[in-house]
Amino acid sequence: MDDAISDVRVAPVAAEGSSRRHGVWGWLPGVLLLGAFTVFVVARFGEEKQFALMLKRARPEWLLCGAALQVLSYLVMAACWRLVLGMANVKPPWFRTAGLSVMKLSFDQLVPTAGIGGSVVVMKGLQSEGAPPRIATAALLVDMVSFYIAHAVAVVFAIVTLWLHAALHAAILGLATAFAVLACVVPFAILWLTRHGGWQPPKWARRIPGLTSLLDSISQVPPELVRNRGLLAKATACQLGVFVADALTLSCMLLAVGHPVGFPSVFAAFMLATLVMTLSIIPGGVGTFEATAVGTLSSLGVPVSVSLTAVLLLRGFTLWLPLPLGVVFLHRMLGMRLRDVMSRSRNESEDAPAASPQRSPA
Repeated sequence: MDDAISDVRVAPVAAEGSSRRHGVWGWLPGVLLLGAFTVFVVARFGEEKQFALMLKRARPEWLLCGAALQVLSYLVMAACWRLVLGMANVKPPWFRTAGLSVMKLSFDQLVPTAGIGGSVVVMKGLQSEGAPPRIATAALLVDMVSFYIAHAVAVVFAIVTLWLHAALHAAILGLATAFAVLACVVPFAILWLTRHGGWQPPKWARRIPGLTSLLDSISQVPPELVRNRGLLAKATACQLGVFVADALTLSCMLLAVGHPVGFPSVFAAFMLATLVMTLSIIPGGVGTFEATAVGTLSSLGVPVSVSLTAVLLLRGFTLWLPLPLGVVFLHRMLGMRLRDVMSRSRNESEDAPAASPQRSPA
């Protein structure tokens, strides 16, 4: 009896330790890549003093403007969920839904399981605000469909911009093609699965662990919400608004270091970096996002040292600062602990092939 109790107690502790080690080691390749890339740029171009000087002399008014744009982006992301909740007469406070968007961004990066980590938080948060489980699921599905539609539109704009500047390379077209497949498959699969409510998952689905529960959840979603064209158009506009706010933040960072750049070029660089980050298996796209953004800006005529400084400042606002804020909001708003969410989301990702989009943490 004592041995059985001991096994029950030790197993969760071992699983928790394994989850923490996996999370820490998962960040290591990206951090090493980012460090190596930064050292290479500084050493290659011999501008380490200028790089440090630009960071030191960054104009605070543009930094504050960037911070304000990030707050706006979280409000716009919250508006995407509130569109669905509003149709079910659920109207949570703006502050709490914006806090959920910060938490989702944080855990999508801490637990790189195709967005499941953030979805656990959002589902619990929306339900705590009075949303029935099927409405909360509908909000996440609308979020996912609109994300891929908006991302596809933005990537097309980025490719056209690079083509006009004669900076379009074969590698970019290859990545865009890979993302185009994903951007088409995911929304069409969701819309097909939600073509009518109350349907039963096929028998073969029961043989795949976790798939039955996923399909059961989707089958309970009101199809009139997920397949509402007007709702999807508004949600897509919200997703595009988030991308624009993040790209404007990068513009502010370039202005902060004294090097204004046309917004189309900045938006193209940001979206290509976001595309690479979306397809990357590295948590938060650390290293890959920075290298892509700097490389694209450089091909458009921006000095490498300026690009790197601005991109690192951007990542401070859009990745590194939201991580601790998400942990604080998780505890204050939902009364949950980080290790509990990480353990639960990792277990769910192993059992179900579900996915929800990651909001691009630029």
